[in-house]
Amino acid sequence: MIETYSQPSPRSVATGPPVGMKIFMYLLTVFLIAQMIGSAFFAVYLHRRLDKIDEERNLHEDFVFMKMIQRCTKGEGSLSLLNCEEIRSQFEGFVKGIMLNEETKKTEKTFEMQKGDQEPRIAAHVISDASSKTASVLQWAEKGYYTMSTKLVELKYKKQLTVQRQGFYYIYAQVTFCANQGALGQVPFIASICLRSPSESERILLRATNTHSSTKLCGQQTIHLGGVFELQPGASVFVNVTDPSLVNHGTGFTSFGLLKL
Repeated sequence: MIETYSQPSPRSVATGPPVGMKIFMYLLTVFLIAQMIGSAFFAVYLHRRLDKIDEERNLHEDFVFMKMIQRCTKGEGSLSLLNCEEIRSQFEGFVKGIMLNEETKKTEKTFEMQKGDQEPRIAAHVISDASSKTASVLQWAEKGYYTMSTKLVELKYKKQLTVQRQGFYYIYAQVTFCANQGALGQVPFIASICLRSPSESERILLRATNTHSSTKLCGQQTIHLGGVFELQPGASVFVNVTDPSLVNHGTGFTSFGLLKL
């Protein structure tokens, strides 16, 4: 009789960590996270507390200083005369510094307000263009003795000064011409300052004349024109002469300009 038997199969060996170890690691992780969060909150609280303590200390120092000033003024307490003098000197310097700072700020503010309220200076001065000797309306050079203080006045078409802001302007012109004897009955030389406005037609503002009285072949004579007029935005002024061929275009002889008052 043959007897057979089977051996029991081996048990599987557990490879993972025990449950107790997992619970311990989980609790340790939660504890570390909670500690980090608590440390962060404590740091914020400590920072605020230190700031508050610093403010209170400054206030306390100011209070003590004011009390010392009061005691020195009344002559109370055990402070010596030297200490009182030092304290008074520090306090006076502190007050003077504050007042000086306030005065500086007030002066700067006033200056800025006045600077903002001031209008830009509008002025122009041009001299005659020697290349133009035939047009009755004198032309002016764009280079040389050429002055334009701002874009609110400009020289257009080399003939007219145009303003972009309303106001009272002093307008002037100087025209030097050749006054020869010529034939009898020759018409006098006339120079005029004229206005061209967008709202009205052209009109004469100033006019001057000079007769041909010189006995020389070409005696130089000069006409001066000048006056104050109110100009509207876009208004233009120009100089007109009866005989442009007689005008002297040398430097400084013939000029034109304006100035806002």
